[in-house]
Amino acid sequence: MKHTALALVIILLSGCSAMSDSDGNGLPAIKTPGAGAIKPTNGKEARMLIAQSQTSGDLDAMIYAYIQALAFNEFDKVDLYINIARLEHQRNNNARAELAYRNALREDAKRLDAKEGLALLLIDMKRHREAETLLLEVVKADQARLGQASTDVDECVTNAESPWRSYNGLGLLADILEQGQQARKHYRCALQIQPGMAMLHTNLGFSHYLNSDYPQAEQAYTRAVNQEPEYERAWSNLGLLYYRWGRQSEALMALRKVMTQAEALNDLGYIAMMEGEYDIASSLFQRAIDASPRYYPKAVDNLSQAKSMQAVSKR
Repeated sequence: MKHTALALVIILLSGCSAMSDSDGNGLPAIKTPGAGAIKPTNGKEARMLIAQSQTSGDLDAMIYAYIQALAFNEFDKVDLYINIARLEHQRNNNARAELAYRNALREDAKRLDAKEGLALLLIDMKRHREAETLLLEVVKADQARLGQASTDVDECVTNAESPWRSYNGLGLLADILEQGQQARKHYRCALQIQPGMAMLHTNLGFSHYLNSDYPQAEQAYTRAVNQEPEYERAWSNLGLLYYRWGRQSEALMALRKVMTQAEALNDLGYIAMMEGEYDIASSLFQRAIDASPRYYPKAVDNLSQAKSMQAVSKR
């Protein structure tokens, strides 16, 4: 068995490529660098292959290992399909990810983590109505688990096991569909489950921003950066908010938390340019060029674009 383990390690780290087949697992053939040269002959070898692939950190190797494990009854196929789907989603192989999630649901139609994962994938694929249907099913099942007859978000009942990702996904969909009030209710449900998650506070803040409710947006963004001081998206959104609110110096200070002075000035210039404030944009781009210790091609290009757009606007 020592020789088998050594072989698994060598294959995983060798970098060779081979073509796997579906073996009746419902997944298409894939090219898998580093792991495709062998097939485990029993569950123990498959488990070793999974462990070695996880150690290597190679996504292709992990996917291959999980696919091979599907041949052995000692593994939970639904868990394997979900792991495959998540890795494929991470690699932006959305069609493969969808297929793996649907295989998981064919094995067990009640697996809420598979429904939720598929729904979040479908949001990325802009299949919003399909995603919404699945997310509502997940939330309904959770409400039933908690003894609630209604799924009305006005009466959001949750506990630590409730699906915060589903509530967040429903919030994102509602904002996309310009249903801001509904979106914010979903985000608040998610925050009941994960009150310390900066991403959820940021999403809530952006929903308030879209509704032009700047004080509420500021409050949510501030909670986000207090929870996670290095959370870049919250600081960037706060900078955008302050600029739109006419608080340019505070906007610059917010952006400086996560980028250089030159980058912050360039970003503010871009916001100004998108607002049609070409003089201000040109000034900010020039300041960005001056603040950069080296040639800053992005700011130079943006300055040229702002001047061109200004010239067009005056015709």
